Amino acid sequence: MLELPGGITTSEGNWYHITREGIENYVPGLLKEYLLEKIIEEADAWVKSANGLALMLYFILVYASLNPLVATGISLVFYFAWYFNTSVFVNVAATPVAKVLNKDGFVYTLSAIFLIGMTFNDVISEYGIIIEFRALWYGLVLFFLYKVGLLKMLVDFVRSKFGASKNVSRQDRILNMLLIKYGMKTGSLTGKVQEMEKELIRVTNYHKTKKKK
Repeated sequence: MLELPGGITTSEGNWYHITREGIENYVPGLLKEYLLEKIIEEADAWVKSANGLALMLYFILVYASLNPLVATGISLVFYFAWYFNTSVFVNVAATPVAKVLNKDGFVYTLSAIFLIGMTFNDVISEYGIIIEFRALWYGLVLFFLYKVGLLKMLVDFVRSKFGASKNVSRQDRILNMLLIKYGMKTGSLTGKVQEMEKELIRVTNYHKTKKKK
């Protein structure tokens, strides 16, 4: 994490258009109870949560003997639904799950186990699990789309072409919701959620304009 005058950037490639001072003004006293690094790390996990959740959903559906093509379709629909609405699902209590699914080592290992398991049809069939071999190829494609970030790159490219970049960024909305949730948890909020959201938009636009100069 690196804090700059225009905001906070992280090793995950996320840029949050707010500073430590801005968060202090946004949710007074919050950083006295929680480290800024911890909050930003959690925000990063939520930003990437669609990847791990959609991939794990695919494996679960396939191991439940669902048709691989149908499982792929459901996984992709879930990805887009979660990706565009992540801020709605942000929850402090569920943050540890998001952080685990954000760990490459965990996801790579679990994906490898699931993918290798698909090649042992004779063994897993004894447990009533029937998986078509093509599920392996669908799984590999989804792995690259999700974990390598190819799908996110495509989504970001399309969004930039349609002017979505002019709005409050996805990561800013996610951090905003996380700050609101923490504010509620610590009792720092007293019916000021709308004011906080307006302040986020103001600060974001200010830093974006300043960055362009």
